[in-house]
Amino acid sequence: MALLLALCLPAWAQKQYKVDKPSGKLYLHLNGARIEGYAGNEIVFSNQGAPEEEDERAKGLQALSSSGFTDNTGLGISVTKKGGDIEVNPVGNSSRGDVMYIRVPNTVGIVFNNNKSIFADTLLIQDMKGELEVSSSYNAIILENNSGPMNIKNVYKNVDATFANDIKGPISIISVYGHVDVAMPTSTKANLSMGTGYGKLYAAGDFDVAIMPRTERDERVGVSVTEEDGVTINMTETLAATLDSLPKIVLSTPSSGTGISVAGLFRGEMGENIEGTINGGGVDLILKSTYKNVYLRTD
Repeated sequence: MALLLALCLPAWAQKQYKVDKPSGKLYLHLNGARIEGYAGNEIVFSNQGAPEEEDERAKGLQALSSSGFTDNTGLGISVTKKGGDIEVNPVGNSSRGDVMYIRVPNTVGIVFNNNKSIFADTLLIQDMKGELEVSSSYNAIILENNSGPMNIKNVYKNVDATFANDIKGPISIISVYGHVDVAMPTSTKANLSMGTGYGKLYAAGDFDVAIMPRTERDERVGVSVTEEDGVTINMTETLAATLDSLPKIVLSTPSSGTGISVAGLFRGEMGENIEGTINGGGVDLILKSTYKNVYLRTD
């Protein structure tokens, strides 16, 4: 609770930049952000970092960045409109301690992508009703009181999510090296898929979870895929494939777009994977971690 309170959005900000609500989505390519949904018609960007010392020598000059983007906000970011969408990119090096706060009309769809920078800040998204899509490598992700649908993928950090009563699917939350911890109302109705390669699965006893029995055709196999020149390609997505999917894997085109793929199969049990329903079924709910535990608790 203390951590979540520390991440709450400020009542004031030193600088602001506003843009009208888009008809499409808000695309964010940032190191991190605190995003709050509200019932308004403007996206408000603000930065509460310490004021940057004014450089007298830079007066009348424009900051340049290897990214090719120009700071048109005074906040160290570029905000541009592309059709009905809005795209946000960082410009130059951000000051230490800078945090980007963004207030967003709560029905806007958000796409957050940060798979390059290891200097990643916490990503907090709260009170959103629009669709969320997050792809991150190093951001710790906290989701509070969002409705969904959402597709959350993280590599090295944890994902912690708390849902209120208004839940819309599908919801997919996956981390490779971090845990996945989700809290939902006991009244939630969902089609549940939980999995971990090397950790454990936990769920609150208050949920009416009905787990479907595993059949022979559900047996899992490990898959190592190589191209014809012997270069191993990304195997994360096929770490625990079902037997039914093997023909598609063996005959698939490599990521390079050339040659053929050869699948090496390691038959046997791969971690814990369950399919079932909560309270008779409802929205699709996928919760998975490759190396850590997955928790499903009541809110």
